[in-house]
Amino acid sequence: MPTGGTIAAICTPPGNAARAMIRISGEQAQACARELCTLEHPERGVYITRIRLGESDLPAIAMWFPKGASYTGQDSLELSFVGNAVVAGMVLDACISIEGVRPAEPGEFSARAYLGGRLSLQQAEGIALRIAARQDDALAAASALLDGSHGRVCNSWVDQLTGMLALVEAGVDFTDQDDVVAITPKNLNKGLGELLDEIQAHLGARAGHQVHADLPTAVLVGEPNAGKSTLMNALLGVKRVMVSDQAGTTRDAIIERLNLSQALPGAGAVLLCDLPGLGEFGIDAIDHAAQERAREQIASADVIIWCDPSGRFDDSRPMINAGLPTVRVRTKSDLVHNADTGNELSVCALDGSKLDVLKRAISDAACARTGEGVGAFVPRHRRSMVSAAEGIRAALAEFEPTADSIEMPELVASGLRDALDALGELAGEVTPDDVIGRVFATFCVGK
Repeated sequence: MPTGGTIAAICTPPGNAARAMIRISGEQAQACARELCTLEHPERGVYITRIRLGESDLPAIAMWFPKGASYTGQDSLELSFVGNAVVAGMVLDACISIEGVRPAEPGEFSARAYLGGRLSLQQAEGIALRIAARQDDALAAASALLDGSHGRVCNSWVDQLTGMLALVEAGVDFTDQDDVVAITPKNLNKGLGELLDEIQAHLGARAGHQVHADLPTAVLVGEPNAGKSTLMNALLGVKRVMVSDQAGTTRDAIIERLNLSQALPGAGAVLLCDLPGLGEFGIDAIDHAAQERAREQIASADVIIWCDPSGRFDDSRPMINAGLPTVRVRTKSDLVHNADTGNELSVCALDGSKLDVLKRAISDAACARTGEGVGAFVPRHRRSMVSAAEGIRAALAEFEPTADSIEMPELVASGLRDALDALGELAGEVTPDDVIGRVFATFCVGK
């Protein structure tokens, strides 16, 4: 993500509303105030003004925040005016026509706040989560990031692991010294077990699942020729997947990013995955292998989109993971079917019928994770917690709790080091550039 220059963006949701707002941050913010609003030397405060748009002008409210007193820490200007999408676009064009001003990228305002020391990385994630939250536990998780309480919990975990690792390594480094007593297997088992329970509680029901992406994964599941590939193309708005009446056309999992914010502002995105159809028997050896791979994808998914053109949705079929949020979709609604049961969405991928409703349902399901903390909602944190839990389990497997001593402390220490490394990012000890980039890539433009 570039960090130079002055940036400008519309920071209100798309569409018409009572008011719209443009946010500008950087060295040329004062030039924007001068050229657009005739504010020569603004001081911190609110101004009733008019924005010059060619030969006409627009009544507006300008809010000026000098360097050091703004969200980003830079000179910042916020322009509020009538909430018309066309007018907002005209004002943004006027801003970026000023030399040195360019359109902001997603999350760039918050990234500048982080880089300027105005926000911690966890607080930035809390802002993104609060914007997208649509339930109380998501808001509570966002608050835990913003007020630092989640960071204190992570630091506590690191402190506990560090202490236990030091005692285990004492059994490696000082075995020849009688006055050094390493931790007993019983006490280590108790300490690691309690810590593992804490981490799993913050992860929720999916604590044992490895997380490979920074976005929740929604999988299209159903029998062959259930309309999954056609639906995926319709949701994406492009012909990404080959469609055929012949069963078994889809052999590999096809994954694409699906932006849900157009149907529901602030909803973010999911990874949409089209899977091979799941039948009772594979057509051939390749199809059988494809179905096995599909079941692996289902097991690691966040949301299931169950496609059934008949609308019967046979729960006795083993294709569905009952522990995951599931959206039932009666596909091919343009054809004659049985009457709706009321438990599914009827969509037609050919004419786009109810696709926006489906996108909102997918967004709701993606947020319906169970858990009591941040790990249930923020992929980066969940991934680190999963890795830490795996490291602790590996350490627990290397000793016998009822033994008098730890026979292979080196192996136990290795698992604990892996757990500490995994929690390092959350405790603020390690923040690689790629992690920072992934965090702010999840923001929308103007935030």
